[in-house]
Amino acid sequence: MDYLDLKSDKERMIIDLSIMGFKNVILLGHYSYKETKKKLEMHKHVDMLEICFLEKGSQYYQIGEENYLLQGGDILITHPNTIHGTSSFPEEKGNLFWMMLKVPKTPFKLLNLTTDESKILTDRLLNLKKNHFKGSVDMKKILLNIFLCYNKKNDPLRKIEITNSILNFLLKVIQCGDKMSAKRVSNDIEYCCKYIEENTFQKIYIWKLAEMVNLSESRFKHKFKEELGIPPNEYILKIKIKKAKELIRKKEYSITNLAYDLGFSTASYFSTVFKKYQGITPTEFKSSLELEITIS
Repeated sequence: MDYLDLKSDKERMIIDLSIMGFKNVILLGHYSYKETKKKLEMHKHVDMLEICFLEKGSQYYQIGEENYLLQGGDILITHPNTIHGTSSFPEEKGNLFWMMLKVPKTPFKLLNLTTDESKILTDRLLNLKKNHFKGSVDMKKILLNIFLCYNKKNDPLRKIEITNSILNFLLKVIQCGDKMSAKRVSNDIEYCCKYIEENTFQKIYIWKLAEMVNLSESRFKHKFKEELGIPPNEYILKIKIKKAKELIRKKEYSITNLAYDLGFSTASYFSTVFKKYQGITPTEFKSSLELEITIS
């Protein structure tokens, strides 16, 4: 269950900062997924704090017993020794950064800080009022600069620049976490999201949503994506698939009837959309639930 992935590939870049002499900043990772992947198994990191910054897209996570829906621009902090993952949800298409910090129980030095300064910084990160909040627009640039500097193998300033960028990022996280009193989503977009969630069995039109909040269709689409990180059509499909999973678990519908009742034109199209967001077809999802019951 204790898990630390250091493997890079064409879609994922992970840099092991410990090989540069960083003792308590363990790694920085970044993925850019063009399609849905398998779920991230539930796991934990011993004495490690994880900070995720979702640059683009959306992603469900579970930390302990709490569920979170991240949208583009969000920060999610996972405390040390806490079980987390994507639960039954797949890793979705999008771009995400993550940073791992070692937080020992004994006094330690983080970056070039003293032990007292290191404790102040990590305590502030651990004691933010919420562990899910909106990040800042310059976080992507800061994190990409770390990757850029990492590749400057012969630059004597390389480690100094990386140290400065890491510290800058951590301070930005604290600043954004302290601003949690600011509303993350505007009232009109929040109203539309609630409407979508309460009307999953209806055909939902974008022009109608825009009309409900007195916006032009183009302005509504832009504002929705700006605040939630995904277009409204994609959000609608994700909510319908979430509802489909709930109903398949309850065995209240056949797959075909469920497809039509949720407003899909054909069962085949429903299956295609379901697989896009879940990585498996609704029939395969139903079979996996039956297998779980058989095994238990």
